[in-house]
Amino acid sequence: MEHLLAARKIHLFGLVQGVGFRPYVYRLAKEHGLNGWVSNTNEGLLIQVEGESKHIDGFLEKLDHHTPIASVIHSMKHQSCPPDYLSDFRIHKSLDLSDQITQISPDIAVCEDCLQDMKTQPHRFDYPFINCTHCGPRFSIVRGLPYDRHRTTMEPFSMCDTCRDEYQSIHDRRFHAQPVACIKCGPSYTMITRHHKIRGTRNIVEKFRELMEQGGIIAMKGLGGFHLVCDALNEEAVGRLRDVKHRDGKPFAVMVRDTKTAGEFAKLSPLEAELLGSWRRPIVLLKQRIVRANVFDSPLSATARFHGTFNKLRKLSFRTHKTESAGNTGFSRSINPGCSTIGMMLPYMPFHHLMFERLNTPAVVMTSGNLSDEPVVIDNRKALELFSGITDAILTYDRQIYNRADDSVVFVASNQPRVIRRARGYVPESVRLTSSVDGILATGAELSHCFGIGKGNEAILSQHIGDLKNPETWHFFRETVTRFQELYRMSPAAVACDYHPDYLSSQFAHQTADQMHIPVIRVQHHHAHVAACMAEYQLNEPVIGVSLDGTGLGDDGHVWGGEFLYVDPVSYKRHSHFSYIPMPGGDKASVETWRMGVSFLYQALGRDFMKLDLPFVHEMRKKPELNLLLTAVDRNLNAPLTSSAGRLFDAVAAITGICYENSFHAEAPIKLESLIDERVKEYYPFAIGKTVSFQPMFRALVADLQRRVSMPVIAARFHNTLVSAVFAVSCSMKQKYHTDKVVLTGGVFQNKFLLEKTEERLKEEFDVYSPSLIPCNDAGIALGQMAIAAHKMDYSNNESCHILSTKP
Repeated sequence: MEHLLAARKIHLFGLVQGVGFRPYVYRLAKEHGLNGWVSNTNEGLLIQVEGESKHIDGFLEKLDHHTPIASVIHSMKHQSCPPDYLSDFRIHKSLDLSDQITQISPDIAVCEDCLQDMKTQPHRFDYPFINCTHCGPRFSIVRGLPYDRHRTTMEPFSMCDTCRDEYQSIHDRRFHAQPVACIKCGPSYTMITRHHKIRGTRNIVEKFRELMEQGGIIAMKGLGGFHLVCDALNEEAVGRLRDVKHRDGKPFAVMVRDTKTAGEFAKLSPLEAELLGSWRRPIVLLKQRIVRANVFDSPLSATARFHGTFNKLRKLSFRTHKTESAGNTGFSRSINPGCSTIGMMLPYMPFHHLMFERLNTPAVVMTSGNLSDEPVVIDNRKALELFSGITDAILTYDRQIYNRADDSVVFVASNQPRVIRRARGYVPESVRLTSSVDGILATGAELSHCFGIGKGNEAILSQHIGDLKNPETWHFFRETVTRFQELYRMSPAAVACDYHPDYLSSQFAHQTADQMHIPVIRVQHHHAHVAACMAEYQLNEPVIGVSLDGTGLGDDGHVWGGEFLYVDPVSYKRHSHFSYIPMPGGDKASVETWRMGVSFLYQALGRDFMKLDLPFVHEMRKKPELNLLLTAVDRNLNAPLTSSAGRLFDAVAAITGICYENSFHAEAPIKLESLIDERVKEYYPFAIGKTVSFQPMFRALVADLQRRVSMPVIAARFHNTLVSAVFAVSCSMKQKYHTDKVVLTGGVFQNKFLLEKTEERLKEEFDVYSPSLIPCNDAGIALGQMAIAAHKMDYSNNESCHILSTKP
């Protein structure tokens, strides 16, 4: 009866576009016998339903609990409205209602249904750009909101009649799938070799297989940028790829055929297997089954480690053994020299699956398509300029990548996923906060850079940008800031940045503020680290913040990095820190780790350390600059003081002979962690006063080296020492500040062993929080800056507190 008709208007906020939500709503309304309409808006998803009240209630219940796999509903508002007496349910044209925005979907790995269609649908047989409402490119192709085809880089590809019929059919999985395409109307691949242009998927895949078998290298266009690819089991090919990339020792990521293959090469927990196969398809850091063990496995080999130069020995210092049986003989040892972990991912583009159907190798190296520290290449023309002559083929396609995105990297610690590079599959998913960050631009730090913008209560973090000191990366940063502001219709009302005045991100913040006449809120680096984790877990009460990393300017002008802070949403108090140590040569010491080894031994033993009968000391005596370096330390010449936990790791790695120089960021701590004998429970002595002194540890460590204690034992004792120190200081802070909440953050906690053991120990006395969806490294800094700036601005409005807006 007409008087029983009810109507409800519903507004969904969150990740509800580009994930198949409109078709889902359509089918759900039909299932419940409801009429009405659904429409994308720039704010979210707008729905009106009409029918019996009990049917509407059932619709709402299912709408809130059975959503498409990649969708996230942050909030849902609904209210009764007058019925329009509609006769069916329709999908309306997208609406542009205001300057508010909805979330944009990350790119989604190809689904199993599409892989099946690729084998059965004549118009998509072996079609490498197949997609549907449940999968395919999203962020990498979007240019504007609302999310419709003409606002993506699919705009030049007009749908054929068959694809349009699917697009318009409610019963089809491609109903309103914006990137829908087929062989007739969609993008296509071209392979360019030194002598030919190859077209046609089957021809390209066959040539791909041939080049892999010949030890070739291929530059291949992916979802968010190019990759450089070679056979992961071919030592010569991987070595050649290192030469091409100018990448001495940094580990390569590999793509394996499937989860079963991943389990043959690495130890997989259920959660790690789930992450590998998730729709996000990140690189997952896994423990290898086939390990390149360091020669320090033998306590008699410590002296032998120093015969010859470090670079010569690096090539000889690893041998292969199996920790347990595996189905494969192992990756090339050049993939991750000196590491016990390997970064693996599964196929996520249709072409990857076609590729593995023909390849004889079960794994390929799949590393970012760039040279040195430049951003990953996304442009076909630049790829041809850069990779012609140094690769055997370049595989391109004719759809533009609009938003560059590297592969994301995660690991599992304490049975919890930890994102350490946030890009494809995660970005631009926002972080929902308890307070408004609207209009705040946070410019982040300098290394592992990422920035953020605020819209309402949503913190929208950029994809991984890189090292801003690189000119190409600096351009990428500025370009992406502009794009995010345009895409999300955001004009900054305030800028948050790091304390460090020499960071390019800080200079950019002040330039922006000057041009727009808006305030700058400067945020101390380690305060931002802790605040980022607090924002992720929506913590608004004071916490004990333990922030361990490599560098960050402190408010006393020294380089911080081993910090114990008492933090609330607005401010912090530095309770304690690792004792200061001179950093001889300044920034050089973060690369030449032997400098920190000398500095710590000099501090612990004085010049008597030169009398030690240790391989490290023998090598140091050969250095002509050693006496000059010690004099510089004595006179405070180019030897800034640091409390850095990163430099502590560097010193231990150098003194033990593991790493004299970092050929890539954090090489020393990565190799030190790889050696740990997890059965060892002992730790070295340390001293706690106003600061945490590791002089007793170094004296005990030297004694262990003199006794020729094995390196796995020494590595374990060192890590256990840090765990004990963090626990001891946290307990003293609990007594003083009467809080039992501890936040662990900073790049050092990318060390799985350290993070797990520290959490395990602290959980005896504390509630422990550590970053999961937001990187603990400097890529998380922007979120912390934004959260602190929002609280300071709110405090300013309420308490007439002046916000610092002058240049440092």
